[in-house]
Amino acid sequence: MKPLALRPLGLGEIVDRALTLYLRNFATLTGTVLVVIFIPMSIGQFFLLDAQSGEFQTFFRILQHPGAAPPATPLADMISFPELMLGYLTLFFTAVLGLFANNAVAVNVAAVYTGRVPSVSAGLRATFRRWGALLGLFFLGLLIALSAYVLLFAMLFAGIFGIVGAAAALPAAMRSWPMITLLVLCGIVLFLAVVAIALLLVLAFTFAGYAVVIEGRSVIDAIGSGLSRVFNRKEWGRALVVLIVALLIGLGVSMVSGTVELLLLFVPGTQSIVAILSAIVAVAAAAVQTVFYAVYYYDVRIRREGFDLEMALQRL
Repeated sequence: MKPLALRPLGLGEIVDRALTLYLRNFATLTGTVLVVIFIPMSIGQFFLLDAQSGEFQTFFRILQHPGAAPPATPLADMISFPELMLGYLTLFFTAVLGLFANNAVAVNVAAVYTGRVPSVSAGLRATFRRWGALLGLFFLGLLIALSAYVLLFAMLFAGIFGIVGAAAALPAAMRSWPMITLLVLCGIVLFLAVVAIALLLVLAFTFAGYAVVIEGRSVIDAIGSGLSRVFNRKEWGRALVVLIVALLIGLGVSMVSGTVELLLLFVPGTQSIVAILSAIVAVAAAAVQTVFYAVYYYDVRIRREGFDLEMALQRL
C-alpha cells in the first residue's frame, strides 16, 4: 500500500483527507470501534430506554388525547431508577472501552499514513498492549477534567455575577440599551471562551492517548505533549475549527438517526431496536470523529515537529 503524502494541510484539506480516508477504509475503521463498544453501548442504551418506557408511553397518550385527564401515576413512578443507574454505569464502562476503540482507529490511520494495510486486529493489539497506561491516562484525565470543569464554571458564574453586579451598580443615567447590550455580549463571550477551553482540553487528552499508543510515551509525558500541541498561540484557533467540524459531522449523523429513534420510542416493545440503532450510530460517529482527530494530530506533528522528515529518513 502506497503511503500518503506527508505535508502540511490546510483546514479544507484536513476535512477532505479525513473523509476520504474514512470512506476508503470504512469497514476497517468502523469495525474497529464496533467490536469494542457495540455490545456494551447497546445494553446501556436498552437499560436507559426501558427504564423510561412508561414515561414515553404516557407522553404519547397525552399527545393523542390532549383533552384527557392527566395520568394519576406520578412521573417518578414511571421511571425505573435501578435500571436507569445500571444504564449509566454500563455507559461509563463503554466510555472506558471507547478510549481503546478510538486509539485503535488512530493506530489504523497511522498504518495508512506509513503505507501499511489497516487491520482491526492489529489496531486493537497495539492499543490493548498499552492498556495500563491508557487506563492511567483515562482516570487521571477524568480527575483533571472534573477539576477544570469546576474551575471553569466557577470563573463563568463569577464573571456573569460580576457583569450583573456592574450593570446594577451603574448610575441610572448610564443604564442605556447600548451599555446593557455590551454587558450581555461580554457574558456571551465569557461563556463561549469557557466552552472553547473545555473542547480544547478534550482534544489535548485525545492527542495524549495517541502519544501513549503511537509514540510509546509515559502518561505524564503524553499529557504534557497533548497540552503543548493544542494550547499554543499558533495552534489553538485551528484546533478549535477542526473540533467544531468533527463535532458537527457527528451531530449531523446523530440527528438523522435521532428522528427515527424518537418515532420508534412511541411504539411499545421497540426498545431493543432503538438501542441497537443508537449504538450503530454512536459507533459510526465515534469512528469518523476519531479519523478527523488523528489526521489533525499528524498535521500538527508535520507542521511543528518535522514528522514528514522523520518518516522520510526511516524509509531511506
